Amino acid sequence: MAQHASTRERLPFLLHFYATIYAALPPIRSVLDVGCGLNPLAIPWMPLADDAVYYASDIDSALIEFIGRFMALIGIPGNAEVRDQTTDPGGPPVDLALALKIAPVLDQIERGAAARLVETLDAPFVLVSYPVQTLGGRRKGMGATYERQFEALVAGRQWDVQRFVFPGELAFLIRKDSRLPWKSSASSC
Repeated sequence: MAQHASTRERLPFLLHFYATIYAALPPIRSVLDVGCGLNPLAIPWMPLADDAVYYASDIDSALIEFIGRFMALIGIPGNAEVRDQTTDPGGPPVDLALALKIAPVLDQIERGAAARLVETLDAPFVLVSYPVQTLGGRRKGMGATYERQFEALVAGRQWDVQRFVFPGELAFLIRKDSRLPWKSSASSC
């Protein structure tokens, strides 16, 4: 995981990251990880249900081949597929979709692509995260900028949101279906 920038930055607080996020959720039996990078390598740290299915997608075919072999090796059902989320957003229906640090990338490629992705995801819960510092460690107001971008992304939608702040990462857990309960409360935006 140290070989990929996003997962390397999360390594020092990996267990805390997933324990905090999943504490707010009902049992998760299926996950879609869009623009996954090496994040599926963190599956052992995710408090998933024993029978959980994991779907991973990324635009990088070599990376997806590696992730597919990893998932087979650890015996997690699901699949890893090459998918361009700008031209073909979404994936299979799941309990939780992860869009970790991909929203800024999508919106840089095409304005509104991140909102289109989140809207398209067939999941009652979606976790969207943003970096709050550069790879060199400078903050440069990124947290405030991305928080505004996220607020624009959810504006006008009847979604509930919980906000989480981690070292170097700002995360928002979206509940698309208000009939589903939160397990616990975090700060909301």
